[in-house]
Amino acid sequence: MKVLALEFSTEAASLALLEDGAVAASLPVDAGQRRSQGLFDAAEAILKGAGWTFADLGAFAAGRGPGSYTGLRVSMTAARGWALPEGKPVWSVSSGAALAAEIFAEKPEVAQVVVAGDARRGTIWAGLFERGEGIGAKPVGDWMLLPAEARDAEWPAAHWVEAGRVPKAEWVGRLFFAGGASEELQPIYLHPAVVAAPRFDAEGKPLA
Repeated sequence: MKVLALEFSTEAASLALLEDGAVAASLPVDAGQRRSQGLFDAAEAILKGAGWTFADLGAFAAGRGPGSYTGLRVSMTAARGWALPEGKPVWSVSSGAALAAEIFAEKPEVAQVVVAGDARRGTIWAGLFERGEGIGAKPVGDWMLLPAEARDAEWPAAHWVEAGRVPKAEWVGRLFFAGGASEELQPIYLHPAVVAAPRFDAEGKPLA
């Protein structure tokens, strides 16, 4: 089976083509501006470079974050749109699991990995993973929002992924071929809620 994998949880996005679990091509994508056009241009480029077409693809695999909600929404919507005409499957996994799986492959001595990112307003989101079967990464508990100063302090026995390292589409694709059920086809959004200041009318009564 030939698969197009998408990972757009950060501005350093990427696409990858995999065939029967082997990476055939990968392409970095600058997702900082014009995410939609950048994604479509990159998809055409990577397929053309490999000598493939969309008709050759049997499935799509997409990272679902956490990270850039806009980037994730664009990439997951595109995957669904490409898959819809012929009813091809769209499979999803957390971008954090993809990055954790890559770290586990690099560091056989590591048993647990923490993936984290900037959640703005002095906070980070973070998730703990342990080795799963094969190349998999199994989440331990739920994602958490933590004060930025908690980095490296929470889960002190685990390996924290270095700041600035991003998930890659090829590892999203590798996890697809490793098996396992698809996660929900919705972005994971882990930024703190914005609390609006209360508003009052001229008489001092609160506005709805």
